Amino acid sequence: MFLTKLAFKNLARHRTRTLAVGLIIAFAVFFYIMYDSLMAGMNEMSYEAIIDYETGHLQIAASAYWEEEEKLPLDHLIPLDLLRMTSLAEVQGYQGSSAELSFQARLNNGINELPVVGRGVVPEELMSVFPLSDKFVEGKMFALGEHKVVMGKRLADLLDLDIGDFVTLLVRDKHSTFNTIEAEVSGLVHTINPNVNNFVVYVPLDIAQEALAVGDAVSKVVVRLERKEQAPLASAQLEDKLRAVAADLAVYKWDDVDAISFSRYAAAENRIILGIILLIAGIAIINTVILAALERMREIGTMKAMGLEVREIVYLFVMESTGIGLLGGLIGVVLGALEVWYMVRHGIDFAALVQLDMTSFGVPVVGRIYGKWNPNAFITVFAFAVAVSFLSSILPGYWAAAKDPIQAIQHR
Repeated sequence: MFLTKLAFKNLARHRTRTLAVGLIIAFAVFFYIMYDSLMAGMNEMSYEAIIDYETGHLQIAASAYWEEEEKLPLDHLIPLDLLRMTSLAEVQGYQGSSAELSFQARLNNGINELPVVGRGVVPEELMSVFPLSDKFVEGKMFALGEHKVVMGKRLADLLDLDIGDFVTLLVRDKHSTFNTIEAEVSGLVHTINPNVNNFVVYVPLDIAQEALAVGDAVSKVVVRLERKEQAPLASAQLEDKLRAVAADLAVYKWDDVDAISFSRYAAAENRIILGIILLIAGIAIINTVILAALERMREIGTMKAMGLEVREIVYLFVMESTGIGLLGGLIGVVLGALEVWYMVRHGIDFAALVQLDMTSFGVPVVGRIYGKWNPNAFITVFAFAVAVSFLSSILPGYWAAAKDPIQAIQHR
């Protein structure tokens, strides 16, 4: 007990050194918490960008179609008559659904052309599932039967297109015959989803069905729920309903999509980066503690000359170092909590800072980035700071305590 009290008295006596080392630890803790919150917020934005503009929370599709979905085939489509027999609105958390006919196309402005993804949609249904209504930077949504299209503003800029310009979509129909869709550009959108901005062209569903010779069929139906956490239960309910309609239809949750899996790999990479940050911070802490031990070599020699045993000196040294770790960890956690609170509540206007459209680089940022609370990060980094402070003091303590008292007192 005496040695513990002495250790904390030494911390108060060497306030400058205690504060200097504590602030280094606090900075490492603060930076880890801030970076973790920022990365978690960006991952959440990535999920929202995919859910809000591509996948919805659930997708109904034929199993055979889903296996080849990335090729956008025109086989294994769903007749709309079958879907009308299913009461989608009875599913828990249901907010809306949108039938979608996806196809490959080449967008031509009369001079140049680019490969794009066409999506035949019903405008009212599309707006009930995807929040596009406030993403129009120019023009407006088309209506069924109109030979008009809506595309991303960035895609339009690449082909030097504007509202009122006419374009041609070159497609291959179900029978592998080439066909065209002549249409006027009625609206341009800009979202946090780079795929929508760069590659997607929305077409009235009836116009797309006619050009592709698929009759009254669609590729899939996208369903929106109140919250993404409702997807597992809603998926099970919807599958029960679909069994009575068609055996080959299946329901896929938002996290079954390949794009979500890729985002999770990116999240794992972020964890590796955070681990590297902790390692660098740990090395800095160890280095600082060892330097502090060298500075106190004469003091340690004096204590040994007064009769303190090796284990007592090591214990004293470890307690002091652990106290610094606790102090620095607490300061870092408090500062980190304040920073996370600010990022969660107000966000960071990242786009204004870099003066770039980050969606062009695949980063789902339009406007502000918001942080996310992660209590595990606070616990992990605080425990890490204390553990590193504790462990880094053992070896210097033994090294100093093992010296002859006279040599330790005369150390420079």
